[in-house]
Amino acid sequence: KQIESDVEKSLIIEAIDNLPPRDRQIINMRFGLAGCHEQTQKQVADYLGISQSYISRLEKRIIERLKKDLERVG
Repeated sequence: KQIESDVEKSLIIEAIDNLPPRDRQIINMRFGLAGCHEQTQKQVADYLGISQSYISRLEKRIIERLKKDLERVG
């Protein structure tokens, strides 16, 4: 179980690392990854100077991309 969990984490980290820089930043900020603190969509939007609704759309698109990338590998 632990090995499977470690492999899954490794695959997720690799998929995130392969995202374009802005997408990677959004995911890291939203979910508290890579040393970032977890933030709301509003906080991320304010930081990037874009609307919260746009962050919401980007987040959905990014998560779908990550799912597809992980399906290809898994």
